[in-house]
Amino acid sequence: MDLELLKSSLAKAFEQYVVGIINGLPGVISGLIILLLGWLIAKGLRAVVKTTAVRSGLDGLVDKSGFSKVLGKVGVSKVSSLLAGLVYVFVLLVFIVAAADAMHLTGVTNAISALFAYLPTFFTALAIFLAGLWGAELVKEAIGTMMDSVGLSGGRVLGSVVFGLIVLFTSIAALNMAGVDTTLVTSNIVVVLGGILIAFCIAYGFAARDILTNILSSYYGKDRFKVGMRVRIGSDEGVIEKIDSISIAIRTADRLVLLPTKQLITERIEVLGEEAAG
Repeated sequence: MDLELLKSSLAKAFEQYVVGIINGLPGVISGLIILLLGWLIAKGLRAVVKTTAVRSGLDGLVDKSGFSKVLGKVGVSKVSSLLAGLVYVFVLLVFIVAAADAMHLTGVTNAISALFAYLPTFFTALAIFLAGLWGAELVKEAIGTMMDSVGLSGGRVLGSVVFGLIVLFTSIAALNMAGVDTTLVTSNIVVVLGGILIAFCIAYGFAARDILTNILSSYYGKDRFKVGMRVRIGSDEGVIEKIDSISIAIRTADRLVLLPTKQLITERIEVLGEEAAG
């Protein structure tokens, strides 16, 4: 074994290794300086954006629109924090690309460049998802308020069901925008939900039939019967104290009788006169 040849090979390899480190050291130092500078700039811009958004009242406007609830569902407390965070990440990624170029890390540069190319698609999909959550929340509240106003129970349940459906289909649309193939999932969900909705509509229609009859009866009978009118409905005779969408309250000689308002159009009613209400 030639020891001199071995020593010469090891010395040459070590020399090439050291030379490579020395040659690459300026690029590494430059990259680290760029990263440090980018981190400081990103932090500064994040603070500026957040302060500007807060002082402009953007958080208050978002709270009034109800969109803050949507942000809360995805873990964001304030829209100012969201905007500041997005600016911070974007600026930091720009400086990471610059640092990778300085260090000759082509793999990192290519990966982040691909990420930048995908960002418009990602933000579009995210906007669709957040808009769907916002719309679903508004529809849920509207259904609950509307059904409570007409005296129908189950408004919260129905609102939650509609909320879930809107979020589901919005999520599918967002995934499609993001490039995820959801054809099989969509077709199966449509079949299942179609059956569930048909069954639910039939069941709810039968369950709410009497309630809807009372509501329609109060609508058609409110112009004919008024508070203070003395009437006889069946075996009950008294003064009408209240008429709402579900029942009619009659004060008899010894008790208060509540009758379903559908009797205003289905029963024989005798009007005996009018008394002063209250």
